[in-house]
Amino acid sequence: MHIAIVIDHLGGYGAEQVVYRLAPSLSERGHKVDVIPLQTIIHRHLPQNVRVFLPGGMPDRLTEERSAHVLARAIRLRPPSRTLEWAHRAFEWAQASNALHWNPRVPPGSRMLRQARAVASYLDVEKPDCVLPNLYRSIFVTYLGGRMTGECPPVMPVIHANLHEILSVGSYRFRLRVRYLFSGATHFVAVSQGTSDSLENALGVPREKITTIYNPIVTPDLDDKAVETPDHPWFRDDGAPVLLAVGRLEKQKDYPTLIRAFARLAVRRPCRLIILGEGSKRTEVEGLVEELKLTDRVSLPGWAENPLAFMARASLFVLSSRWEGLPTVLVEALACGCPCVSTDCPSGPAEILQDGEFGALVPVGDSAALAEAMERVLDAPPDRRLLQQRAAYFSADRAVAAYEELIASVVRRSGRT
Repeated sequence: MHIAIVIDHLGGYGAEQVVYRLAPSLSERGHKVDVIPLQTIIHRHLPQNVRVFLPGGMPDRLTEERSAHVLARAIRLRPPSRTLEWAHRAFEWAQASNALHWNPRVPPGSRMLRQARAVASYLDVEKPDCVLPNLYRSIFVTYLGGRMTGECPPVMPVIHANLHEILSVGSYRFRLRVRYLFSGATHFVAVSQGTSDSLENALGVPREKITTIYNPIVTPDLDDKAVETPDHPWFRDDGAPVLLAVGRLEKQKDYPTLIRAFARLAVRRPCRLIILGEGSKRTEVEGLVEELKLTDRVSLPGWAENPLAFMARASLFVLSSRWEGLPTVLVEALACGCPCVSTDCPSGPAEILQDGEFGALVPVGDSAALAEAMERVLDAPPDRRLLQQRAAYFSADRAVAAYEELIASVVRRSGRT
C-alpha cells in the first residue's frame, strides 16, 4: 500500500514522535510511505526508505545537524498541474467557505491555502491509497487539498487529544470547522479509549468509524537511549532527589499547579524539579518559580533530545496536564522504570496507569493532592520491573500491526485496491 502521513511539522513532541516511529515501521513492512510536514522543522533522523515532501517557499529549520540529510533528500512539491489549477478555480470557494464558516472575501490565511495547494499537488501526482493527517491544522489542510483535487483517497485523521477539551478552549468558528471537516473523514484513529469516547460524544461520530490504536511508544532502541548520560549537573552531584516533568510550556500542561505542589513538597523534604520543554508560557512559569523562591530547586533547561536518559535517573515523573490524548511521556517514564504521578485528566493517564495500579492519579488542578501523592510515591516507590512490564503493552510492534490492519481494511472498502 501507498500511505501518506501529513503533520504540522517534524518537531520533537508527542504527535511528531508517533510519526517518527510509525513511518519507518510501516516502510519496513513493505509499504510505500511518504511524510508531508507542513512546516520545514526537522528534529530527528528519518530513514532513506521514507520519502519526505516539503511545501515550496518555506524556510528551513533544523535542530540537529544529523537531520540535515533528511532535508537534503526531501522532495519539494511541484506547482500544481494545469488540470489541478482548473480544479482549484472550480473549487466553489464561496460554498466551501460558508460551510467552513470563513468569510468568502477573507479566505484562510495565505499560508494555509499555500499548504493546501501543496497537498493537492502531492495527491494529484503521487495518488496514495490513503492519507493519515495528524493534528488539527494538518486535518484542515488535507481536507482542503482533497477538495481541490476533486478525487481524494480515504482520509483517516489521527486524533491525539480529547475532543471535549479541545472544543471547549477553541473559538466558535473553530468548533464549527472541526465539525464540518470531520464529517468528511473516511475513518478515525483515536490514540486512547477516552479520545474515542470524546469523538463519539462531542461530535456524534459513529463508533464503527472510530478505531482506538495506542501510540507506538516502546521501541527496541529505548533501552539504549535510557542508559545515556543526561546533560544536567543534578544527576552527577549525589544531591537531593530529582523530580521530572516533560512537555511543552503551554496551558494544557498546567505547570503552575505542578510548581505550587512542588513548593508544598519542598517545605517538607529535600527535592529538586526539572521541567523539560519549551513554549509560550515560559515567562509565566519562570515568574512563578521566582515568586515562590524556588530558583535554586527548579530547573527549566528547555527541550531535550533524549528525555529518556532523564527519566531513567529521576526519582519521580510527574504529569500535571489538564487534558491529553495518550501522553507518550508517561509511558516512556514507565518503560524507564521511573515511578509516576499524574492528574486523572481526560484522557489517557487512567488507561496507562490502569486506574492507579501503576501510578498515583490525582484530580486536575489540585496542588495539595498532587504534593501528597508525590510524597507518598517518593516514600514507597513501586517495583521498577512491574512498571516496565506495563509499558511493554504500548509497544511499537503492536501499534504498527493495528495500523496496518486498519489501513488495509479501509482501503479495501474504498475500492482502491
